[in-house]
Amino acid sequence: MKCFKVAVALSVVALVAGCSRDVTGHPSPSTGVSDSGSASQNSDVPKVAEPLDTARYQEQPCAVLTAGQLSQLGITTQPKPDLASKLGPSCEWNAFDEIGITIHATLLTIGSSLAKVYQQHAQGQWPFFEPVADVSGYPGVLLDSLDAQPKGKCQLIVGLRDDLAYSVQVSIDTDSKEYGNPCPVLRKATEMAVSTMKAGS
Repeated sequence: MKCFKVAVALSVVALVAGCSRDVTGHPSPSTGVSDSGSASQNSDVPKVAEPLDTARYQEQPCAVLTAGQLSQLGITTQPKPDLASKLGPSCEWNAFDEIGITIHATLLTIGSSLAKVYQQHAQGQWPFFEPVADVSGYPGVLLDSLDAQPKGKCQLIVGLRDDLAYSVQVSIDTDSKEYGNPCPVLRKATEMAVSTMKAGS
């Protein structure tokens, strides 16, 4: 699972600050993308009609999925919260050994937004970019930073406010029937999480 954790970190860092290459070949943060200028003026970026108060879930990021919802997903392992993440409060549900699935979710409180994601796409990032009009009432976009057709992993960014995005990523084992089409599993889990936050805000 180390590779998945690295992929999660790099994908979300790309959302936050864009990516450049250093001399060692590793991605490093850059300041080439911001929420100002063309990012905020892009008419293609959907607006959030009902901004969501996420204060409770910034303190309890694993509470976004209830016991009943986890049961529907087939996950029984204990989640691991991370309140110290520089990207924002996050939670991981590692059920890879159990059912071949790991879910990682982050409230991007450092300032990422759908506007930033759309601007990055316009600049050539995110070879897989598929807007989703309704994720439990909120706009989002399915992404992949490497492949035009995701296999084994997928990422969904949801705009909870115009200035706040929620990143959810899924990694699926190669032996799983969902490996070749991971995004529906991701979307189901994300819709559950957003529904929970709506009810608890």
